Amino acid sequence: MTPDNEFGIGQVGLGSITGAHREGYRIYDQPVVAGFDPNPEARARFAAEEPGAAVYDTLEALLADPRVGVVDVATPHHRDTRLPVVEQIAAAGTPMLIQKPLAYSYADAVEMANAVDRAGVTAMVNQNMCFVPGSLRLIDALMKDRVVGVPSFAEVTVRYVFDLPNHPWFGKDDRWWTGALTVHHFGLLQLLFGPPETVYAVTGRDVSQPGVTVDGYGHLLLRYPNGMNIAIVSTGTYYGTDPMPHGNEKIWVQGPEGLVDWRPEEGLAISRRTDAGIDVSRIEWDRERRWFPDAFGLTMAHFRQALAAGETPLCSIDDNLHVSALIEAAYRSSAENRVVPLAEIMGDRWNPDYGTGWSHGFGRWAPPVVAGVPA
Repeated sequence: MTPDNEFGIGQVGLGSITGAHREGYRIYDQPVVAGFDPNPEARARFAAEEPGAAVYDTLEALLADPRVGVVDVATPHHRDTRLPVVEQIAAAGTPMLIQKPLAYSYADAVEMANAVDRAGVTAMVNQNMCFVPGSLRLIDALMKDRVVGVPSFAEVTVRYVFDLPNHPWFGKDDRWWTGALTVHHFGLLQLLFGPPETVYAVTGRDVSQPGVTVDGYGHLLLRYPNGMNIAIVSTGTYYGTDPMPHGNEKIWVQGPEGLVDWRPEEGLAISRRTDAGIDVSRIEWDRERRWFPDAFGLTMAHFRQALAAGETPLCSIDDNLHVSALIEAAYRSSAENRVVPLAEIMGDRWNPDYGTGWSHGFGRWAPPVVAGVPA
């Protein structure tokens, strides 16, 4: 049986974001064979877009489809919505890719991880920033080529306006910006550098934004067991003259051998000190390959390759518990105005020698080629 047949994709939750999922899946030949949503309008939209796929009005029916070998879980992240779905898929023994954030609270994330572990199924969290074509170049530079040596400092900057006053729950939950937006960066940082030892965070909102009733910004300082530090400036409240929107944020990483400047849509620059001054080299990629929709297709391609190889995927659900713990620590730090160790959140699950997320997953995977151009 070929991997394409063995791991056909069943989508659970057919909201608007899943259209971008399917667009990416088509680019990278990831076959969608079925879909389920309790909303008949969502099912009708899916049926129109995927005429070759089956459409189901129950999760049980989708899981019984023999063509479904992996489930794309895109239900809202709220516990009462997502946990029963994850438990049912796990009980059916079906691998699943779960839309991030896995959960807003660490306790909810652990419940889902435990359900998956008890069933012995493979689950990956859709931290798709890790699979943006530009991110793959950054990962290669830092993890494979070691262009800066052992990283000692990094900075992440995201600043723009994000306000959806008519959305029913974006910005209206108890937690928002740090858990739902900065989680993209947490996933990439986890892959590259592993879990921080401590977190100090400041979160808040701009009262003039009608669509955000909870945190609209979250700025963090992360300290790592090996002495590395990372500063994160992340806001959806910025309406000034120098925006750095999500999708083209700025990240730079420094180490003893050099410094990397990177933006998802603007290439990667490596700066090194030499006797003659600063030497700068650049790494480019196909600009037609972008975050939306390519990262969705590449994430699923990675997951299905890992399943076919019998390997643990990158961004596995157990690895992603560190991201959920970081979210929990950030909100606790801001509320209590103190540094919060991740060990306080994770308890016996905390391992100071854990290392990078990269070292705990299928780092040997080969991104697919589209029209002769590697991702």
